[in-house]
Amino acid sequence: MGCLCLRKFSSYPSVPQEIMNTLRMNTALSRSQIKYLYIRFHQFSGGGKDPPSHLHKYNFYSGLLQLNPLLPTILNSMFGNKVTITFVDFALFLSTFQAHSLKTSNELKNVMMDKKLRLIFNMYDNNKDGRITKYDLVVVVHKLFSNLLDHVQIMRIVNTIMKEMDHTDSNQIMFQDFCKAFAVFDMTEMMVTWIPEYHGRTTDDL
Repeated sequence: MGCLCLRKFSSYPSVPQEIMNTLRMNTALSRSQIKYLYIRFHQFSGGGKDPPSHLHKYNFYSGLLQLNPLLPTILNSMFGNKVTITFVDFALFLSTFQAHSLKTSNELKNVMMDKKLRLIFNMYDNNKDGRITKYDLVVVVHKLFSNLLDHVQIMRIVNTIMKEMDHTDSNQIMFQDFCKAFAVFDMTEMMVTWIPEYHGRTTDDL
């Protein structure tokens, strides 16, 4: 997925201890990576003296996620119906795509893989009813390729996807079928974000 970039600021906010403890308990993020993400969250708000407790999710249009036709779908898959998100929401989401290290346990790898697959599945499941129908596929493929392909070509892609993933011939793709299709290509291992370490000074060091 790429790497997060950090703009230069003269000073950075420190991470509240309770937030640090929560993320250390529930993710594989290091302390310095949590500091880095906290600074980025602060920058998405436009900076300022005090870090915001919440951000409107569409602040990320010009930040982490570049503007594209699927952006509302991606954000809704990331954060559901939440209009604003907390730093913990933000960090938990990114930790799902954190690149594995030698210290990452197999159990945690499996948990992260399941979260990735559910996120992608939810992107295609347009009405969030737990299944992907042909209509759901048309909505997503049309958003992606409407400026490049005509309706006949889009339907050809949709029909191919449905044929490859619908193992029960029910004209719908269930989560289990979706996982089997992705396992063939090991796509989840390609979906990683490199989260840098931050070793600079924050406000609690001043």
